[in-house]
Amino acid sequence: MLLGIFGGVYLLYTIGWAIGGVGMQAKAMFMLPAPLYLASMWIAVLAPALWFTAALMLTRGGRDWVRISALVVGAALLVPWPFVVAGGGGAL
Repeated sequence: MLLGIFGGVYLLYTIGWAIGGVGMQAKAMFMLPAPLYLASMWIAVLAPALWFTAALMLTRGGRDWVRISALVVGAALLVPWPFVVAGGGGAL
């Protein structure tokens, strides 16, 4: 059950990074070329899914508290700040 909750959190993080990245695109274009910004945005969008998968695969044979700790650390590190701060509008 706890893995399902964390899976939902990481899915929401993925959606938050996508919305926040698209919302910031117009404001960030004067600092970065478009291909560089799009590449970094997609890395940020894929990061929660990759962390969730890596945490499950790398802690497969370990104790449950190690897996939960890895998922909690990832949930704390991968918060979609552009979406949280600006509501997806990208007003950073």
